[in-house]
Amino acid sequence: MQQKSDLMETTTAREPGGGLPPRALVVATAAMLALGLLVAPRVYHNYDVVDCFLTWARASAGRRAWDIYLTDFKTNCDYPPVVPYLLTLVEAARRTLHASETGALAIVLLKLPNLLAYLAAVPLCALGLRRPFGEAAARAAALLAAFSLPLFVNAAAWGQFDALLAVLVMAAVVALLHERPVTAGAVMGVALGTKLLAIVAVPALAVWTWRRFGAARLALATLAGLAVITLLAFPYLVAGAGGRMLRAYAGAVDYYPVRTAEAYNGWYLLDRFDIAVRGIPAPEARLDSRPLVGPVTFREAGVAAFAAYLLMLLVGLARRPTSSVLVSAAALSFFGFFMLPTQVHQRYLVPAAALLGMSAAGSSRRLALWAGVSLTAALNQALDLTRAVLDTAVRADPVAAASLSVPGYRGPIRLAACVVAVFNIALFVWATRDYWREVVAAPARPE
Repeated sequence: MQQKSDLMETTTAREPGGGLPPRALVVATAAMLALGLLVAPRVYHNYDVVDCFLTWARASAGRRAWDIYLTDFKTNCDYPPVVPYLLTLVEAARRTLHASETGALAIVLLKLPNLLAYLAAVPLCALGLRRPFGEAAARAAALLAAFSLPLFVNAAAWGQFDALLAVLVMAAVVALLHERPVTAGAVMGVALGTKLLAIVAVPALAVWTWRRFGAARLALATLAGLAVITLLAFPYLVAGAGGRMLRAYAGAVDYYPVRTAEAYNGWYLLDRFDIAVRGIPAPEARLDSRPLVGPVTFREAGVAAFAAYLLMLLVGLARRPTSSVLVSAAALSFFGFFMLPTQVHQRYLVPAAALLGMSAAGSSRRLALWAGVSLTAALNQALDLTRAVLDTAVRADPVAAASLSVPGYRGPIRLAACVVAVFNIALFVWATRDYWREVVAAPARPE
């Protein structure tokens, strides 16, 4: 077992009360909350917010979350149990306030849980990172969390739940850094009950727990996570909605059988090349079931690439199970998942950006990496959100849209997306190289 002193390997000084004053964090959090509430009713993804979430929420009648799974919709509720619970609370609040079904207040209420979760990252970092990284670094991480563009865009503008997921994974990491693996397991149970994407962080957290605390504590942490998921799922099982709820997990793969679901990565560039240069029809070009080399499909190649990358991360983490390496391995697990497999969505880079901010104050290179990934994660969402908003405007009023020259928007957005994809590739290579040099190629830390 490594000594507890290993938890403080950062270069940041540990002066009591040093660095950013707490008042600045309070002001930053309040300002971002006010800005979020201002943006929330004005900018949103119509399909996700109106067609899906608010429609699903009404099915609960504000009382029965399981009815969301038992109702037939044009759009399937493909989220695990936590989101239906939140939608039920949103509907209860909307009915209490007598707000219209799809009005501004309903949209704000829908976005509020994710917005509050995003801002909860500020005290989480300020308080939770003091022990492993020091007072000044913890406050710096909290400020970075407050001004996180990808978290803000996801919570305040888009209206999705990736920010909530990211903060839950951050909370699990903080619990591990405070030597509470069972708590971390329970939090990851909530994260897995929010979105299946949380499973990407599980291997890194499991390896770190095993190396720091042993197999017995890892088993207890696993049981805690399973117990939480069981408790979250139990009301749905009793109500007869268990089978439909499980489809949120079992049906996630191949739901969008394409090389990329608007994630701006190498697959996106390949899509654009195949369509624009090779002249392959878009529906065919985007499929990930097409052969890449011999019988190997793009889908299989992507899964293999991610598996190899994840193995590299875990080997490094097993060699150097320190606080900063845990944060890096968890963040790069999400980054690798965003870049390598197929069928990845545009929002799946958000957790990587959030996690990188936890240790960004440790060096200028980490800070620069956080800034770069945060920018591309925000742009990936913002560009696709812009496309979706304009698509909705064209469908709602084609004549007005044409008078504003809106139909020509897709070309510039795709060009900007290609630029973002190139930057993502460069950032991914940079982050991987730094991790390799710090962890895998370096001598193993003594026990």
